[in-house]
Order: sequence, then C-alpha cells, then structure tokens
Amino acid sequence: FSGTGNSGKSTLLKSFLYTWKNYSTPEKTYRDVIKEKKLQHSSNTTTKTQEHILNFMIDQLQSSSKEDKVAYDRCPLDNIVYSMWCHDKNIKRFTKKFVTKQIAIMKESMRHLDIILLCRFDEKQAIKDDSFRDTDKAFIKEIDNIFYSLYRQYTEYPEADIFFAKGDAPCIIELPNEAQQRIDLIAEYVTPE
Repeated sequence: FSGTGNSGKSTLLKSFLYTWKNYSTPEKTYRDVIKEKKLQHSSNTTTKTQEHILNFMIDQLQSSSKEDKVAYDRCPLDNIVYSMWCHDKNIKRFTKKFVTKQIAIMKESMRHLDIILLCRFDEKQAIKDDSFRDTDKAFIKEIDNIFYSLYRQYTEYPEADIFFAKGDAPCIIELPNEAQQRIDLIAEYVTPE
C-alpha cells in the first residue's frame, strides 16, 4: 500500500488483512526505524533518514519469497517520492546524484513486489494527527501529486519509465477513495487463494 500520508493506507491494510486472512504484514515498520533511531522525517526528513528507511524496506522485501503472502504498509517507491520532494525543494544534501542513486537502488527492489495499491489523498476526509505524521495539507497534496505523476508515467509512458525494471515491474493500481470501493477493487486482483 503506497501513497501520501493521510490517504488511508494503514486503515486499508487492516481491512485487507481482515478480508484476506491468508496474508500477513511485518510487525516492524519504517515508523519503528524512525522512532528507534530518532530520525527526522516527512517534510523534515534528511538523506540519512531516507537511506535508513530505504535500506529497511528493501531488507523486508528481500526477506520474503514470491510464495509468501505479505502486505506492506509502504514500499521503496514511497521513499523515492519523499526524496524527490526534498530535491525539488532544494533541501540540503538532496542532490540529483543522491536521488538518482536512491532510484537505482529502489528500481531493483521493485522486482520483489507483485502489486502496488496506490491510495490517493481525499480532501473530504479530515487530516488525522497521530503525533507522528505530517499534517500540513499543502505538503500532503504535494506528495500526493508526485505519486500521481509517477503513476501516470507508469501507465501512459511505460517505455520511458526510469523507476521500474522493464518486464519485471509490479502492477500499480490506483484505488478509489471510498473504503468499500477500495476493497471491492482489490478483490478483482487478489483472491482468497
């Protein structure tokens, strides 16, 4: 499950696991890494944070086989979106070289995923403050726009895609905003078997 903060990923993951009981999710998440290492994140992220998160996510992906049924709350693509935002904002150390290197690392890791379910920000939903995620609406929308632009590139110009290995990329499915519609659409791709 990928997408900007406050797009309903964590809630949807819980619903997914309730519906598809043969799936699991790792107990430890990127949030745990941020808390354990006391890292700055979201709109205050650093290159150190982004490297730690990307490495953690890749290690998680590589610890599962294709036969395992694992659902993840975020993936390396999310990490790249935040790094791209930082580069665009000229945040210290987020150079073109850094982001390009991170994209190359992320691109290889995408081979370990079958589907990326993209959750978009719904302005009609209240922004939840859990004392962890960024609640600035402008920031949330900017991150959402980057996700959507990458999704559009993936669907409209796959031959030019620099984010996924040609012939070995996960399917990306944009989900509707309504909770039950999300589950119904996922059910078209994921069966109990």
